[in-house]
Amino acid sequence: MIINKAYKFRMYPNEQQKELIHKTIGCTRFLYNYMLNKKKENILLSSFDLIKQIPSLMITYPFLKEVDSCSLRCAIFDLENGFQKYFAKKMDILNLKPKE
Repeated sequence: MIINKAYKFRMYPNEQQKELIHKTIGCTRFLYNYMLNKKKENILLSSFDLIKQIPSLMITYPFLKEVDSCSLRCAIFDLENGFQKYFAKKMDILNLKPKE
């Protein structure tokens, strides 16, 4: 029998940390929507193609430099994951799933 333990922590960020959390959420939302538009224009773009565009976007939109780059990359990976799940579901509905 496996017994799992869990710990619950409550965070109390100070004002600087709250500001950074809000900036991070806002920048990832902006980047997700920006890349979603790019992905709609060209569906063949991979997540790595989109990640390569981040440095040029940081020049155009300097507020992206204020947050951690890992969170920006994660937003792109989340976008790619959403696209993969969407098209897998669409293929399943149309019975176009490749035979194994």
